[in-house]
Amino acid sequence: MRAFLLLFVLLGAASPAGAADAGKLRTLEQEMSAQQDKQDQLDAAARAASKNIEDLRGKLIRATRTLQDKEAEQETLEDKQEDLTQEIAEKSKNASAEKARLAQMVSALVEMASRPPETLFLQQGMTADHIHRSIILRDVLPRIRDEAENEARDLATLYDLQKQLARQKKLVAESQENLQQQQHDLDQLISVRQGYLQRTEQQKEDIAKHLAALTDEAQDLRQLMARVSPEAKRRAAQKAPRGTVALKWPVAGNLRKHFGDRDADGVTSEGLTLAAPSGAPVVAPRAGRVVFAGPFRGYGKIVILQHADGYHTFLSGFGRIDAEMGQDVDAGEPLGVLPVKSGAKPELYFEWRHGDEPVNPLPGLS
Repeated sequence: MRAFLLLFVLLGAASPAGAADAGKLRTLEQEMSAQQDKQDQLDAAARAASKNIEDLRGKLIRATRTLQDKEAEQETLEDKQEDLTQEIAEKSKNASAEKARLAQMVSALVEMASRPPETLFLQQGMTADHIHRSIILRDVLPRIRDEAENEARDLATLYDLQKQLARQKKLVAESQENLQQQQHDLDQLISVRQGYLQRTEQQKEDIAKHLAALTDEAQDLRQLMARVSPEAKRRAAQKAPRGTVALKWPVAGNLRKHFGDRDADGVTSEGLTLAAPSGAPVVAPRAGRVVFAGPFRGYGKIVILQHADGYHTFLSGFGRIDAEMGQDVDAGEPLGVLPVKSGAKPELYFEWRHGDEPVNPLPGLS
């Protein structure tokens, strides 16, 4: 192109009109060169952003794993604190009962011993009673002494347990502070990741409109899955690839309900229900693309991921979603967090599907 322009300039330079045209061509050539330089810069920035996102994904996955380990440690510490508290309460109750029983026995013996022996001779038949009381005193006093020693040991044990509990509470508080720092660091990384996506206001508005349209059109989860991923309908008639797909647990918690379990109404579960600590991170079980992220009828805040080979993930129970529609994620990359609540642990519902058929994910989880 530049050679053609140069030839055109040389041929047209002999006339005034040709000179004017040559000037316009030079200006055009300069503008084209500037646009090319700008495009090169944009391409370089896009490559750098892509590289930064890839590096950040690794950091996010490592930070999430560290946070999950810290949450497990925190839960262990809190369980031990609860066990100590219950043990102390039980021993305190037993010690109080034993103390009251011991006090009654001592009081009765003191009363028996306080009666002067000379009064026995003033009453008929009291000599035998005095002998009987002497035998009781001789037999019971050693037992009272032993029980008093046991009570003293129990009190010493109780005191040691109380000291252990105080230390445990300190460990729990320090661990909680560290856990909050880990959560803050992860939130910062997530903010940076979302910043690298560089969504324009128009793109965000288009995504919001698309999500709203999907929610309005789909009357249930099956319809929603079909709309967010037309591939699911085609895959429905195909068999899943042979072999178990390797998956990551979406949360680090306890399995509350298995695939195939029935609830009180007789409804069969098509996924797993997992309980985890408040605010725990929820991660992608496998690399994929976010095809839905937001509230949906009766399910609360949900995320649907599309994976290779016609697989999909459905997750519900989020307190906060940190992923956007159209975003690519790696296995173990955070998608959001569970709600923060007191009392019972929040629960996450996890479905693993091939086409529009639910599949038990448990064999592939590690």
